[in-house]
Amino acid sequence: MKCLRYIVISFCFLVSCEDRSVNEPTIPDWLKPRLEELETSGVCLGCTVQRSTYNNEYFYDVYCSYWSCLYCEVYSNDGTVVEWSESFPLSDWLENRTRLLILWECGDELNID
Repeated sequence: MKCLRYIVISFCFLVSCEDRSVNEPTIPDWLKPRLEELETSGVCLGCTVQRSTYNNEYFYDVYCSYWSCLYCEVYSNDGTVVEWSESFPLSDWLENRTRLLILWECGDELNID
């Protein structure tokens, strides 16, 4: 019985020491020019980029607090602007998106290479 206990403890130790590096979320290259445009416009205050997951794909919501519309600049993972329609309703996206994460706020460094 003691031998089994040592085996279990050793196994737990080995599993807990496994290298589990997490990829840091990044802003896609195709979105960086848009963020540069916002920063140089002089009215960037209150602007953010939020990434979410919907149907196993990333979506990027660019929003500035002074705009008169919500969710008017949402991009799919490939950089195309999302067109809300019956086949892709805004209400379904809002209700079923997950893992919301703010990637950028006005004034953050963009790390452009």
